[in-house]
Amino acid sequence: MGLIRSGWVPAVCVALGLAGSVFAAPRLRLSSAAVGPVNTASAADAPAQMVEAYNIGDGQLALQVTSNAPWLTASAGEAVDCTLRAGLCTPLNIAFSTASLAKGRYTGLITVADPNAVDAPQTISVTVQVGGSVPDSLDFHVTPGGSQEYVIQANNLLGIIPTTDSAEKWLSLPSEGGGSFRFNFNYRVLARHLDGMAEGQYTGKLNVFNSIVNEENKQVPVTLTVTSGPILSVPEQLMPRLAVGGPAMTSLLALGNRGGGDLQASSVIASTTGGGDWLTAELANDGRAVLYTVNPAGLAPGLYNGILEIKSNASKPVQLVAVLLEVMAAESPAVAPATVLDVTTFEQGAAMAPGTLARLQGTQLSGQPKAINSGVPLPDTLSGVRVLVNGLPCALFSVAQDEILFQLPYGIEPGEALLQVERDGQLGNQVQLSIIPRAPRIELAGTGSYAKAMFDDGSLAIPASLGGRPATIGESLHIAVTGLGRTDPETATGQSPDPANRVPETVRVSFGGNLFSEGVVIDAAVAELLPGLPGHYQVKVTVPEGVTPGDNVSIIVFAGGAGSNKLQIAIQ
Repeated sequence: MGLIRSGWVPAVCVALGLAGSVFAAPRLRLSSAAVGPVNTASAADAPAQMVEAYNIGDGQLALQVTSNAPWLTASAGEAVDCTLRAGLCTPLNIAFSTASLAKGRYTGLITVADPNAVDAPQTISVTVQVGGSVPDSLDFHVTPGGSQEYVIQANNLLGIIPTTDSAEKWLSLPSEGGGSFRFNFNYRVLARHLDGMAEGQYTGKLNVFNSIVNEENKQVPVTLTVTSGPILSVPEQLMPRLAVGGPAMTSLLALGNRGGGDLQASSVIASTTGGGDWLTAELANDGRAVLYTVNPAGLAPGLYNGILEIKSNASKPVQLVAVLLEVMAAESPAVAPATVLDVTTFEQGAAMAPGTLARLQGTQLSGQPKAINSGVPLPDTLSGVRVLVNGLPCALFSVAQDEILFQLPYGIEPGEALLQVERDGQLGNQVQLSIIPRAPRIELAGTGSYAKAMFDDGSLAIPASLGGRPATIGESLHIAVTGLGRTDPETATGQSPDPANRVPETVRVSFGGNLFSEGVVIDAAVAELLPGLPGHYQVKVTVPEGVTPGDNVSIIVFAGGAGSNKLQIAIQ
């Protein structure tokens, strides 16, 4: 995102009474959004940490710093010279009271707020590892020819000697622990399948010594399972944040498979520590996902722990996912600044065009259960929620307490812009966006890094082994693109006219470009909106001569001086 332009004030923002103006408001930045894991011995407080806050806007920051965990505190110090950049920074001093915590990993959030600043509040995730970072055991699961790693983040240089109980040296430590006074010492423990190793289970160990945390000096048993079957992949922890007295939130947890075969769960059990029935779950999508519900009804503000126990046909038949629920005091809607992204690439910090399809995340965005709009045109108000950019309403696809899918207004002018969520008439924080006339993004076909480039019959220009067919020289393609901006005639936000409105300027497509060559670049025959699909465009182009055939020919779309992401098609 570019810096705020001095002297530019959106008149509609002033009319709405937004806090401050674009050129006068401070704009919050943090040197880091995550701290840890910070290691400490049991019955001891973890060492203090520090994150720097600074202002890239105008005026002065007036920071308010809070924590959601009883073992975690933070305070803002006096402004001093920054350690990692020029200028002044406010140190956010982080302290721990971990002596009474049992051995294990704990995560808390620090909120850094300023009611008059743009891009505030922001959160810092803080993780502490009581009892040290060296695990009691390690359990790796890989496919034939595959590998998996685990990173040990220590406070000092360690001695680690890996050994195996078989002739194959499948366990190694490929990088030793370089570090600095600001960062942990990282040790990559790598388990990999070697040629000649049959499927099955192998054992080994890590001998760890020289740690200043005495509990880390130990022998760690290691198990490697080699399988051609499913290997379940799920996050270690889910962290929903809901308002006190607010509605329940239901989310879908996809069960990833980084192995082979067909992964299928047989059951899921939800449980909570200390009782209560705020967490429930059931299988979905024929056992390929878990649908879980978090209900804050009757819960006071605070942190609550739960577990999802998933049984499946994976190599590890029982997998646990921790659920850390934060019940928050009722507040205005808060958008997390780094989460306002286009939905095609999710590229953080990238400029967006009028009409771009986008996503934002945050807390207390809605006071009602999730609502999904059906049909066109899209509304600008859903469940009492609006998304405003420079005061102009966006079109809404869906609204939930933690996420909104929307279309940026076509009427927004290029430059720096302010986004806010309005819930039941209450405006939330301001988040700054960079708007450019056209910001093309090629849509994925859903297979690897292949573009959604289709023939007239709807089939994809991908290898036959992946369910499509390669294109030929002179053949027409329809490339699915978002972010192409305004059309002629103009299109209303949330609509997609039929017949389609066209992009009025030339759109170009590069075939076969790389680091050393721009490839073969030609003008598209036409670029237009797709009827019935707001914000989705198709770029019609003929595969040009001079392109080197292959299963991975790169394509890039150019419009308004901006280039898209680079994806691939197959050409024979």
